[in-house]
Amino acid sequence: MNKKFMSLIKIASGVILTDVAFGMIILPQGFAVGGVTGLSVIIEKLIPLPLSVLVFCCNMALFVLGYIFISREFVLKTLLVSVTFPIGLDICQRCTFLAPLKSDPLSSAVIGGLLLGIGSGLVLRGDGSNGGFDILGVIFNRHFGIPVAVVMNMCDCSVLLAQAVRNPFMKNVYGLIVIMVCSLAVNRVLSYGRSQCEIMIMSKRHEKIKQRIYDEVDVGLTLLDAESGYHGDEMKVILIVTRYDRIADVKRVAVDEDPTAFIFVNDVHSVSGRGYTIER
Repeated sequence: MNKKFMSLIKIASGVILTDVAFGMIILPQGFAVGGVTGLSVIIEKLIPLPLSVLVFCCNMALFVLGYIFISREFVLKTLLVSVTFPIGLDICQRCTFLAPLKSDPLSSAVIGGLLLGIGSGLVLRGDGSNGGFDILGVIFNRHFGIPVAVVMNMCDCSVLLAQAVRNPFMKNVYGLIVIMVCSLAVNRVLSYGRSQCEIMIMSKRHEKIKQRIYDEVDVGLTLLDAESGYHGDEMKVILIVTRYDRIADVKRVAVDEDPTAFIFVNDVHSVSGRGYTIER
């Protein structure tokens, strides 16, 4: 019950941030936007209805398609966002709290992208879905074998191009900045709390290094079979996935035991499994 409640909190918080980003920053600035919101911006110029109503109608149309062509379980996950997002968008469009940002388009693009990315990331971390073109992508994937990402990118590009024709050049540039910042923020939110590092140690003294790591650092490790490239000698490689604050201790032990040990460290942005599973 607690896990479900936390998921709802993450989804609700994500929707609020997304509404603030669109309603108070991105749309008032007239930046080009993708997704169902961008499509609704285009339709708004043809049909004199509030943007929030058009977003709701588009989401519901895609919701019905998903219900028919995918499954009830899948589309119900998108219902919360599909219904609450237009309501919050309408409220945020009436607020003038962030109106001073209108005089600084670049700051607006960066802040809007951050809020949008954090909000979208929270929705995904809450096991929710942003709906919209996600549903269309799944439909085409299941029935025609077209990758979901391809369908979504084609839809977003079409919407952006349709807006770019009418928008001033710099509005499109700021729109691209929003998209790039949003993408970076989403990745950071999704990896937050899960990031680890991968340490690989190649040494002929792997047995002694392994034992000292167990005794002095207390981290788990795996031994991989390997072969040296030049001489073709069989050897063992120590593989460790652990927290960043353990890097110095592991390297100290390895170098102390074998000053010629070859060591390298990589970022690991998602870790799961026994000993590494982190509750979402």
